[in-house]
Amino acid sequence: MTEDLVLYRLEGAVAVLTLNRPERKNAWTIPLQRRYLGLLEQCDHDPAVRAIVVTGAGSTFCPGADTAELTVYTQTGDFNPEMAQIEQPDYYPLLVGKPMIAAINGACAGIGMMQTLMCDVRIAVTGARMTTAFARRGLPALHGSAWLLPRLIGASRATELLLSGRTFSTDEAATLGLIHQIVPTGQALAAALDYAADLAANCSPASIRTMKAQLRAAPDEDVLTSIANGLELERQALASDDFAEGVRSFIERRPPSFPAPR
Repeated sequence: MTEDLVLYRLEGAVAVLTLNRPERKNAWTIPLQRRYLGLLEQCDHDPAVRAIVVTGAGSTFCPGADTAELTVYTQTGDFNPEMAQIEQPDYYPLLVGKPMIAAINGACAGIGMMQTLMCDVRIAVTGARMTTAFARRGLPALHGSAWLLPRLIGASRATELLLSGRTFSTDEAATLGLIHQIVPTGQALAAALDYAADLAANCSPASIRTMKAQLRAAPDEDVLTSIANGLELERQALASDDFAEGVRSFIERRPPSFPAPR
C-alpha cells in the first residue's frame, strides 16, 4: 500500500512522518516521494499541526535512491515518467511554512541526506554515516545540494563534501555545523519530538512562517533591502494578535497561547 511507504501520526501539535521501507533501509522511490510530499502539504495546511518531525523506520534514515530505480535509469537514460505525476516539486520541503525537524536515526545519503538538509533543524544519533554520494554515481549535485550545502556550512566545506562524495559521520557533520544536536543511538526521535513540542507550544506559527519566507528571500537581497522588508513585516506584526499575546504572556510570566496556524 502506498500509504504504508510513509507513516503519519500526530502527537499533540507535532506531526511525525516516518519513511517506512525498513526492508530496503527506507531507500527512496518515486511512490515514496509522492506519499511524503503529499503528507507534507497536508501538514502545512492542517491547523492542528504546528511542527513536523521526519525520521526513518528501523535503524536507518534513508540511504538514497533505491538501487532498483537507479538500474532502470541506467537502462533508459532518462527521467522516470512517474515523476510528472507528483503534484509537488521535489524542493517542496523548502516551501513548507511550519518548522521541520529531521530526526536522523541512522545512515543517510544522496537524496536521503538532502531531505534532512531541507529540514530546518537536524538532530542525529552519534556515529551514523552520511554522504552526498553524487560524484560517486556519475551525477551532478542534485536535489538543491549545490544551493543548500554552501548556505549551511560555507562554500569551501560544501565543495569538499560534494566533489569527494566521501562518507563522514554525524559527529563530523556536527563540527561542520550541519547537525544541530548529537544524541545517543536510539534517542533521535525522542529528542526531535521534545524540540518540536517546545516550538509548537511557545513559538508563534505566524512568526515562524514569516521567518522561513525571509530566510528564503534574503540571499537574493542586498542588506538594505532585507532590512527594509523586515521593517515592513514588523509594521504588520505590531498590529497582530500574535504580537499582543506574546507581550501579554511575557508580562504575565506564563506560556503564550498563540492562535492556530492559518
